[in-house]
Amino acid sequence: MPNTTHAAPTNKLNLAYLLANPKELYQVKQIADVFHKHPETIRRWIKTDKIIKPLSINGVYYFKGSDIVDYLNATNEGA
Repeated sequence: MPNTTHAAPTNKLNLAYLLANPKELYQVKQIADVFHKHPETIRRWIKTDKIIKPLSINGVYYFKGSDIVDYLNATNEGA
């Protein structure tokens, strides 16, 4: 039987995985999964500065996991 204890998520990214792996890069779809939002909502947030600016590599947005963790911590402190 395969060990799936430390397996990366195959479908949707969850907050626990992101918190455990802050050094990875995540695409808009994955961040949308964490926030339970549609990817277009995340893109609108990017355009209106409602979320931290991602890296853009060849026109594809990538968020640093550590930036998302910092963003979540900052938003929770202000709540």
